Amino acid sequence: MNVNKNETFLATNFEEVEIFSQKYIKQKINIFYSFKSILWQGPFFVKEIEKKFKKKNLTFIAEADINLGLALSIIELNFKYLAISKSMDKKITQKIKSMAKKKNVKVLFSEDLNFSNK
Repeated sequence: MNVNKNETFLATNFEEVEIFSQKYIKQKINIFYSFKSILWQGPFFVKEIEKKFKKKNLTFIAEADINLGLALSIIELNFKYLAISKSMDKKITQKIKSMAKKKNVKVLFSEDLNFSNK
């Protein structure tokens, strides 16, 4: 699935993810779970949300923005997709990508996604 071509919806809680999942049941979409929401709710809780919505039409993307610690937590929890900012230091970006590859986590840039509700 090429996530960059799919519509992307910004979500901040379980209910929003559920609404998008039901509304776009016949369309491949991305759910972009915001950095601020993950910080507030915690990556472990957000991982539980991702598990509940494992569907073929839905790609769950956890955003770390430029927060290295959060990016490492997302990788360690084995989220399928991690989004970071292009403004992150290039050396750190390469290290994150290297660590993510070992855990089979795909790293995307937030700026490359096609948002429908941001």
